[in-house]
Amino acid sequence: MANDRHPNYGTGEPTKVDMRYVVVDIDGVNSAIQSFTLNIFYKAKWHDPREAHDGDSAITKALREVWHPNIQISNRQKTFNTMDEVVKIEPDGTVIQSQRVWGDFSQILDLKDFPFDSQKFEVTMVSVGYSTDEVEFALEKDLPSGISRQFSLPDWEILGHKSWAHQSSIFEGMDAASMFTVSLEAKRYNEYYVIKVILPLFLIVAMSWIVFWIDPEQAGTQIGVATTSMLTLIAYRFSIDNLVPAVSYLTRMDTFILSSTLLVFATLGEAVLTSVLGKYGKAHIALRMDRWCRLIVPAGFFALACHVFLG
Repeated sequence: MANDRHPNYGTGEPTKVDMRYVVVDIDGVNSAIQSFTLNIFYKAKWHDPREAHDGDSAITKALREVWHPNIQISNRQKTFNTMDEVVKIEPDGTVIQSQRVWGDFSQILDLKDFPFDSQKFEVTMVSVGYSTDEVEFALEKDLPSGISRQFSLPDWEILGHKSWAHQSSIFEGMDAASMFTVSLEAKRYNEYYVIKVILPLFLIVAMSWIVFWIDPEQAGTQIGVATTSMLTLIAYRFSIDNLVPAVSYLTRMDTFILSSTLLVFATLGEAVLTSVLGKYGKAHIALRMDRWCRLIVPAGFFALACHVFLG
């Protein structure tokens, strides 16, 4: 770097860096590993009188040859810069750095409402090596920032975007640094999960209720239906593991699946109990239990579903 000191060194004022951005695309979101893939273009502009020249138009220099705010993205994982590390310098000393970054970014997601959740995907740019007294970010007002009209993201709807400059430390005990954050507000499309996960699960659970209409004296048929429902549910649970994020807490989907499993298991238990009652000459009690279960179990299941997904 040609100059280690920022342009306003000695004046008591930080160097103002105006930021402009365009979110080109979002390629995907991985809820299980808490990351997203983004393609973003940004432009940083600041004034450095030491770089003023007598030319009629802007000149180009390598980034390492001039002072720059050393912009790094704090939540980047594996990313690639697709533009050359150069700057354009206007005759009055205005320096413009442009870069396009594509790759994976980390993002802590709150998935308690999955798959009916909304999230914020953020990219935070930090001026590394300079204090808040030396560099200050601001959103450029002369040229607009924005996002693309369409994204290649199939399962999320981008609702909007916002950005702000702030001062914070990356971790506890570290001095505060100047930061600029771009945030995208997104909502997950849940139709896929409703049709391919929740609806089939409803049908599997409803299949287990057939035992309430079978004569308790036909114990083999009752237990066979209940066991088949249980095994079907277990197999289905394994098949959808890749669709459900692996987090340490229960999401709405986890609560629904777990409750459905317990309910089918309870149905199996009821089938075994009524078969035992029928075997010992208490078929009238078994029939009474079946009649009550025809009403209580479906009503309880639908109440649970409403509580989980609408509550």
